[in-house]
Amino acid sequence: MNRGDVLGPPEFVPTIRARTHKFRFLAGSPTTVSITRQNLLNLYVMATAATTTARIIEAIRLRKIELWTQPPVLGNPPITAQVEWLGENSPSVVHSDTAMGVRPAHVMTKPPPRSSNQWWSISGTLETDVLFALTFPSGTVVDVTCELRFVEQEAPTVGPVVLGATAGQIYGATLDGNGVAGVLIPVGYTVLP
Repeated sequence: MNRGDVLGPPEFVPTIRARTHKFRFLAGSPTTVSITRQNLLNLYVMATAATTTARIIEAIRLRKIELWTQPPVLGNPPITAQVEWLGENSPSVVHSDTAMGVRPAHVMTKPPPRSSNQWWSISGTLETDVLFALTFPSGTVVDVTCELRFVEQEAPTVGPVVLGATAGQIYGATLDGNGVAGVLIPVGYTVLP
């Protein structure tokens, strides 16, 4: 078919998507946290009122997780950071590194091949599944690289309950708290109140 044969505009996909997007978080305190599909779907929301939000992300798929710690204070014991993959269809897999001397710990890992960690997380489907656990000291930087699809014609999915949000404002949510009360604070977004 040549250009003269087209009778109208070509088809298109209206869904706003990102093939590779990196969310960055900063750890406010040392801990171990488990991350669910719901945590990922709640990363980017719009306030619909002072206490309610709606998700902007309709579907999300993990590509890579990366952690960087600060070097340990001189004379203190080494610091360890780790990612443990916990999805279905794969055994638990731990990726760990320890900071020593002036070298920070650095962990970079992708979901195990053919595991549920590689599957799309979609609003309303298996949201409580734990995908991975992170262990880190205070001050750790956590990058979550993923693929996204935004809401188009679907009815809005309710996001985290908040206190004191501004209706219409877009917010970034903590990675580990389903919006609020988490220790992994989003970098570069207005944080949910």
